[in-house]
Amino acid sequence: MKPRILLAMLAALAFSPLALAQGTVDCTKSRNPERCEARQKARAACHDKRGAERRRCVQDQMPPPDCGKSMNPGHCKSLQTARDACKDKIGVAHRQCMEAQPGLKP
Repeated sequence: MKPRILLAMLAALAFSPLALAQGTVDCTKSRNPERCEARQKARAACHDKRGAERRRCVQDQMPPPDCGKSMNPGHCKSLQTARDACKDKIGVAHRQCMEAQPGLKP
């Protein structure tokens, strides 16, 4: 009986979302391979952080997107400006700051 429980626990751990999220992504199949590789490097650099601190770290490590490749370059530039203006805020304050930025739709 104990081996079954152990096997079930190992299977659950192996297929948990955390284990799957830590897997490598094939960036060659990505729409933007350079950005995909940059995100992988940012995640690796921030692997020891959790929650909002991790999101902030990954965002800080990422290079800004190339708005020239965007489907809507004007919105992309407005979004980057808003992110820069609100980067020191977290949670509800960040959302409210982003919503208050000109050029972005609520």
